[in-house]
Parts: sequence; C-alpha cells; structure tokens
Amino acid sequence: MRRYRRGVRSSFLCNKAWLNYFLSQAETQLMSLVELIKTQALTTHYQPIIDTYRSHLIGYESLIRGPVGHRLERPDTLFAESEALALRDTLEQYCLIAAVRNFDAKQFSGSLFININPNLLLQPDCLAVLNALPEQTAASIILELSEHYPIENIQELKAQMHRLRAVGYRFAIDDLGAGHSSFKLWAEVRPDYVKLDRYFISDINNSPYKREFVQHIVTLAKNLHATVIAEGIETQEELRQLQKLGIYASQGFLIGRPSPSPIAVHTLTERISHDDVADRYDALSTLLESTTVICSDRCIADILDYFEQNKRLIAIPVVDQGKTVGIIRRGQFMELMSTPFGRPLFARKPARTVMQANFLVVDVRAPLEQASALLTENEDTFEQQILIATNQDEYAGIIPVASLLRRITELKIQNARYANPLTLLPGNVPINQTIDQYVHDGEPFSVLYFDLNFFKPFNDEYGYHRGDAVLQLFANLLEEYFPKSHHFVGHVGGDDFIVISQESSPNLQTLNYLKKAFQEQVKSFYKAPHLKDNGMVGRARNGRFRKFPLLDFCVAIIAIPSGTSLSHQDIASTAAQMKGRAKKAKDGIAVYHTHQKTLSSLTNE
Repeated sequence: MRRYRRGVRSSFLCNKAWLNYFLSQAETQLMSLVELIKTQALTTHYQPIIDTYRSHLIGYESLIRGPVGHRLERPDTLFAESEALALRDTLEQYCLIAAVRNFDAKQFSGSLFININPNLLLQPDCLAVLNALPEQTAASIILELSEHYPIENIQELKAQMHRLRAVGYRFAIDDLGAGHSSFKLWAEVRPDYVKLDRYFISDINNSPYKREFVQHIVTLAKNLHATVIAEGIETQEELRQLQKLGIYASQGFLIGRPSPSPIAVHTLTERISHDDVADRYDALSTLLESTTVICSDRCIADILDYFEQNKRLIAIPVVDQGKTVGIIRRGQFMELMSTPFGRPLFARKPARTVMQANFLVVDVRAPLEQASALLTENEDTFEQQILIATNQDEYAGIIPVASLLRRITELKIQNARYANPLTLLPGNVPINQTIDQYVHDGEPFSVLYFDLNFFKPFNDEYGYHRGDAVLQLFANLLEEYFPKSHHFVGHVGGDDFIVISQESSPNLQTLNYLKKAFQEQVKSFYKAPHLKDNGMVGRARNGRFRKFPLLDFCVAIIAIPSGTSLSHQDIASTAAQMKGRAKKAKDGIAVYHTHQKTLSSLTNE
C-alpha cells in the first residue's frame, strides 16, 4: 500500500512538475509572440502574381514572416501558435495593417492580395481598420477568404462584403478545393478571383484527372465572371499546361519567390520560358494525342481485339513507313464484324482490306485557322472524328475533332474579349501576340500602321456617331483589301489601325487602290458645302482655326527580315515614329526596312 501511495505521490509530483513546466513554456511562448507583434519584428513578404498571357503584373500576395532564425520564422508555425494561444485574430489584424502600410510605403504596382479569416470580417475591430483606409487604397486590395475556417454567419458575411465592395474592395477565394465547402462559398460570395489549391497544380502536366477537373473550374469561372489564379507553380511544364487550359494568372516559385521588396515586371516576365510563346500559338501541337497505330499488314483479328479492349478508341490510323495510308473507324469496323459472316470472313485478312482512305490530314505546325477551314470544307466533319497530324509529311499523331472544335470556340471567345468594341477587329493583346508569333516563326513579314488624317476636326464638326461610322468604313476596307488568308487586321485604338502581312514588301498598288476607295466612299459622310470646298474649317490642336482637307490616311510600313529578334514593343515603337514621317510624306506612305538600319539609329535620326 505504501508503495502504491508512494507511487501515486511520485506520479503526482511528476505531473505537477510537468504542469509547471508547461505553464512556464506557455507563458514564454505567449510573451514571445506578443513581443514580436509589439516590436513590429514580423516582416511582410510579397509574392508576385502575373498574367502570362499579356505579360503584365496583376499584383502581390502578402505573406508574414518571423525574424530570421527565430523559432516562429515560418508562417505555419507562427499561425499555429497564435491559434493555440487565441491570438489568431490579433495576428491577422496586424498582418493586414502591416501589409497595407509596407505596400504603400514601397510603392508596389498592381493589386495587394491579403489572406484573411472570413469570420474576421464580422468583427468590429477589423471592419474599423478596413473602413479607415482611403478609397484609393481599398480599390487596390483583394481580400482572400481562407477556406480553412467554417463560416459562422454566411448572410452577415455577404452583407459586410457588399458594404466593402461599395468602397472598392474585391474578394478572392483562397485554396479552392482544400477547405470545408469550396463551391458553396463560391456560389454564396461570388468572388472576383478564385485561387486553385496547390494540389491541383502540382504535376498537372502528367495528370489527366487534374486537367479535367481544372478545365471544369475554368469553364465555371468564365460563366461566373471570376478570374482563376493558379498558385504554387514550380515548373515550366506546369505553367505551359495551365496556359493550354486557359489559365494565365500565375503565382509560384517559378514566377517569383516572396520578397520584402517589389520585383521588376520585366524580370518576372523574363523568367517565363520563351517557348511559351510558341506553345501559346502553336495550337494544333497542344491538341496532339498519341493512339494505337497499325501497319496495313496487321491481322484484322488483332484490330478487333484493340477495339474490344479499349472502348474509348474511336479510330486506328494505318501507317506504313511513317506515312498514313488509311484509317479504320470503330463504327464502320464493328458494324462489319457484327454481320453473320464478318469475323469468319475477315479475321485473317490484313488491315488494308477494310481500311478507309477518306481521312483528313493537317500539318501540326499549321495555324489553327487552316485546320478549321479543313473541317468547314468537309461535309463529313463529325464522321471524321479525328484528324491525322503530320510533321514534315511524317505521321505525328491524331487530333480529336471534338478537341479542335473546343479550342476554336475558346479562341473565338478570347478574341471577342480583346476585340475593339466598335469595329470588332482584334485589339492590342492579339496584335502583340500575332507579331510575336511571326517573329517566332522566323519568316520575313511586314507591319503596316495606318492613321487617319484630319479625323479630330471631322469628329468635332460631325460628332462621334458619324466619326464611328467612318472608323467602321475604314475597318471594312482594310479587311477587303487585306484578306485574312495572308494578313492580320487589327484596331490599335481611336483612328489607328494595323495590318500584319506575310508579304515582306507589301504591294504599293494595293495601298493606292485602298486610298482611292476610302477617299471616294468617305465623301458620303460630308455635307455638300464641305465637299464643294474640298475641306472644312476647324480648330487645330493649338486652338487656332484653319482649313482641313477631306479625310485621308497615312501608313507607316515596317519591313521585318527573317530571323529577327525584335519584340512587338520594338516594332510598335518604330511604327509610331514612322507614322510621323508618313504624315509628312506627299503620298502619305513611309517605308522602313529594319535590315538597313538598327532601331536605335532610327531613334537617333
């Protein structure tokens, strides 16, 4: 009994010692965390988020860090301790204030993304901080609602978010797919951004299941007018796969690591492989798939096994010595095999006896428009089901027609998004992309930069409605004289237009025909007195009145040689300078050959 009691006493003393130790440690931890907050020893790091489609900065996500070498240096440790000590809300408010203060002080560009527990938006202290910020600052802040906490009162949260939106705040859902009720929260709060959890990004290039899931997220986001941000991107392969899926808002170590100071935008965009330019435009290669391939001597019994073992196999290309000689489609083949004498009659015969020769072939390097035209011209588009892709006339794989049609639809939507709302011509984003694609292809081409002369006084006299009609007329004429088969026509903005031509030296006669057509048709927009005077009096940019001739245009032509390393920024800058020369030229045309001079020499002239 004594031993038992002694044991109990010994155990009790042990427990008491442990309890004292625990309380001591807890007090130390509490003081340490409070001390870090009081002394402002916690530092805010900022991780960039960029749009890889337009190569521009979206903003930065703020991330808190403890002092270097401190046991609370890591954010997960820091927040875990604040949670255990019931200081989470205090820490989050500190992070919010510190992030905004440093962001303004260091003059970061773009928006500021701040993680926040959504329940914090229901607390007066936090709302007081947010409401105290000026509207200009509020308009640059995106509050990321963490899904790691169940919402206490969703209706009150929505009401508070509505009030905050009214003064400029925007919202994002963080780590979509990792929390308690991801899609329910999305449906309730309608965020401006949704950030995909790292799980779906990691190794997505090797996971068809992740790609399928993410593709549905992209479609849902488009319908709900939200931008998808992929966070945690670490490899070029992940980035390229996300771009193929239509996700361009990107964040991760590949883009830029968290840093106390802003990172230059050009530094961020340079970290993206130049191969991405090719991937972005080489749409057919991104649709390329491998499949079962047979030679024309293969036994039909083997072909039957292939179709029976793989229910998703829709067709089998027949390839001899690298050349596609035929195709065997599931529907017709299985129908033949299901006849009473199908199998006994054909089982031992070679594939050439049942293969079909009516298949569509497209070079994998061809533009998407060419494949689209191929389908349009074919009466049996849906019967085809797949295109045979070749590379230098050698079999390269297949392109499912369904995938091609989906990509064409996506590009139409994308082009519509960046089109000029008046003329519906492609705007600056597709213009820049097209120039970069021509440069990447390495072939000579030319850029024609058009500007309407005397458009401002015409607009002042006749109003914007008639001015818009003139712009529409000129856009229609450009499309008429520069057909899409060899040219790209875009609307830079205002009365500036651009044509990117496969011809290294555009036909000047075509420009003369265009000029005559425009000069003749634009007369219908003038009043009789102005036509009689061959012009009108209007206010010049210096405020003085003078006579202006009837509307006309000038054009600066930039001839680009093969193998150039110029960027679209270089070419646009040169075109803008040459436009001034074109306005002074008697015929309104100025031609510049980049192989005769460097761009810097033009600037210095």
